[in-house]
Amino acid sequence: MAILIFCNTCNLFYSRKNKLCPKCGLNLSGSKKFRVNVSTPNGSRITKTVDGNLTIAKRVEAKIKTDISQQKHLGIKTASVLSDVWEQYLKWAKINKKSWKADYSRWNQHITDYIGNKKMDSITASDIQKILYKMYASGGRDGSGCSAATIKHVLLVVKRIFNWAKEQELYDGPNPADKIKPPKLNNQITECLTEEELDRLLNVLDNWQNRIAAFIVKFALFTGLRSDECMGLKWEDVDFRMNFISLIDPKGNPVTLPMNQMAMEVLKNAKEIMPFPECIYVFPNREGQRRTSFTNIWYRIRKKADIKKDFRFHGLRHTFASYLASSGKVDLYTLQKLLNHQSPQMTQRYAHLLDHALRRGANVADEVFGNIQ
Repeated sequence: MAILIFCNTCNLFYSRKNKLCPKCGLNLSGSKKFRVNVSTPNGSRITKTVDGNLTIAKRVEAKIKTDISQQKHLGIKTASVLSDVWEQYLKWAKINKKSWKADYSRWNQHITDYIGNKKMDSITASDIQKILYKMYASGGRDGSGCSAATIKHVLLVVKRIFNWAKEQELYDGPNPADKIKPPKLNNQITECLTEEELDRLLNVLDNWQNRIAAFIVKFALFTGLRSDECMGLKWEDVDFRMNFISLIDPKGNPVTLPMNQMAMEVLKNAKEIMPFPECIYVFPNREGQRRTSFTNIWYRIRKKADIKKDFRFHGLRHTFASYLASSGKVDLYTLQKLLNHQSPQMTQRYAHLLDHALRRGANVADEVFGNIQ
């Protein structure tokens, strides 16, 4: 904490211990300008420039100290701008959170333009609700509404930032996101391409100019892998001899998955046309780096194949699972392992398809015994 005195000749502030300006030698006792510096408990500094005399400057200093003391007594911290806290949170998340890229994408696409420049203590539940309403109406990149799952994830990002700020003692107010109920999710919605749509999609992919992009879609379709798993796949994760790939699941656990022949063929083709010999990623972007998003490319491919516009890339995973289950040749336990599901309950949504396959098998008895009669 200090009060500095101003030299009118040098236009600089100096300690009041100096009777004369250290630079020009001017007598500072007649100065009518002062700078008050006061440190806050969180390490920041409050600075005020005061015109008048030393008595006025001391009053300003005392007022600032009183305000800080009252805030500390009431448990109130100097309000931070949300975007500033986000930058600090992001640094922490890159080290401690495997899914930080998803948070980064949601922040940039849905949050920062609306409440990023607001002080945290001024953000209300209504502000956050407006973001969610907009997402529901037209928040998708193609102008359509966002899914309930996406809306829920954005709400969780806001909630996490506020909770993290409180843990780091950057904010000590209420979390406005706690007042909002997340939308109800229908996790049993299972997107699946029809045989006609599948045929159109494969034809489009065979003629798609960006071969790496086409390979990503084929690989996802032939393996049921998540988009992030496809984009993050490295050559060191691929065992061409044993037809296996190694992954890290969403919980951070290492997983080894067998690959079918069509999936391995995609990997071999991708390696043959790889424009970046030193690239470590199987499906890199145009700069030879890891892809962070595939949404826009998928929109173009989907449109070209005349597939309904609300069909997500993740639907390729459901298509893979649905066709395997309906074949009657894959049980739910095997399907769970292929999909890398953490629990059998997650795979249960495909059980009805397996039931249909069993029913078809049972109906074979009609043919067998009917031919005997």
